[in-house]
Amino acid sequence: MTAVLSPRKARRNPAIILGLVCSGLALAASIVFYAGYWHFFRFLEARENIKSLESDFPGLEARLKTATRYYPLPAFYGELGRLRLQRAMAEIEFGQPEKGETYLDGARDSLQRAMAGNPLDYSFFWELSKVYFLHNYPLLTYSGKGRLLCREAVRRHPYNEFLFLNVLLVFFEQWPLLEAEEKDWLQANLRRVTTADPGFLDKLRRRWRQNYKETGRLESRLSELGLQD
Repeated sequence: MTAVLSPRKARRNPAIILGLVCSGLALAASIVFYAGYWHFFRFLEARENIKSLESDFPGLEARLKTATRYYPLPAFYGELGRLRLQRAMAEIEFGQPEKGETYLDGARDSLQRAMAGNPLDYSFFWELSKVYFLHNYPLLTYSGKGRLLCREAVRRHPYNEFLFLNVLLVFFEQWPLLEAEEKDWLQANLRRVTTADPGFLDKLRRRWRQNYKETGRLESRLSELGLQD
């Protein structure tokens, strides 16, 4: 005799199946989430114990790439972008900027993925700006794109003092390349920040002096903006 499901059991079966499917999906998501973070934390541990960026780079990069394959978190892509950027900078310091171009391309790809996943994180825009400043080094071929990304970073975190000081160093160093609209942006944001912190220009002067051992160029450019004390 063939068993026949009662109408009540027939109605319950789809709910049970759906519950099992949902449980299975949740378990799978937990596994890939865990695997992604496991590889990311292994990367952090390895980074703390590197002997040299050049020799340890392949292993560090492999850890992060695996983490992103398991769990494409914007923070993972951001860290991968920073790592590749550091490797490119090392090549430039070694006097071989042409060898850094491949790493810069990889850094750009990773940071763009991070930005797409989390467009509110200012740090991805700031890091990507460095990629454009370094492409075709020592020429500033793509500096305009880099400065635009700096402005986007400030827009997302307008009262981050560390970020703004670094952006100011870039803009004042690249002063001859600035368009009138960029100088207007610089003036407006400096006034905004100095209104909240009257001692901010002194902080800027100290940072400039630390980097360039003089303040004459900075004072001249501040004067052009009407922002000297």
